[in-house]
Amino acid sequence: MAITIRKIACPNGATLMKTGQTTSYRTGDDGDLQEGRATDFFTLASNNPFGNTNRFTDELGLQTYTNDIVIDWSTYNSSTVLGYYRIPLPSDIWANQIDACLALSISTFTSGWRMANYKEFDNIHSKDDTLVSGRFDALNYTPFNISLGNYLSTSTSRDGSFSIGYLLNPFGNFGINLISKSSSYQCIAVRTFTVSGTSLT
Repeated sequence: MAITIRKIACPNGATLMKTGQTTSYRTGDDGDLQEGRATDFFTLASNNPFGNTNRFTDELGLQTYTNDIVIDWSTYNSSTVLGYYRIPLPSDIWANQIDACLALSISTFTSGWRMANYKEFDNIHSKDDTLVSGRFDALNYTPFNISLGNYLSTSTSRDGSFSIGYLLNPFGNFGINLISKSSSYQCIAVRTFTVSGTSLT
């Protein structure tokens, strides 16, 4: 009996992403070691399907973002990739935000959107304190350019009353906190795209 051995390509998600922090305050800290996958927060270690090392592109592999969709190639697993709608949805209570994300329709991507969970949000939450005048401003970088001064809600819950929120504050405050589901906050929608060559559906 002949045995066939096939080499299977593994997804590139085995190692955590770099945090983005580049300033070091002492030997052995995150800014010094910069542990994690990719060359840096914005540059992949290998090409995305469009033949470049850009971590963030639009759905056409460019960086024009005409439809305000940001594809994060650090999440690519050879068949799917995560994409974000970079315009925060208007403030509302948590349950209404869930519904608004599920109903979102952007360009030809008329379904499949959802509210970003804790991990999906954390993956694009930069810890680089040099991006905006030496301050933490976690999503105020290209291509997102989001600076709110308040929390963004995630779909991740602690219980029936509280969800996890990320503080986006241009004045140097930074935090992850429990926020009331009955209070109004903005959120970000995400979608899992199927990748076939350079075509995303």
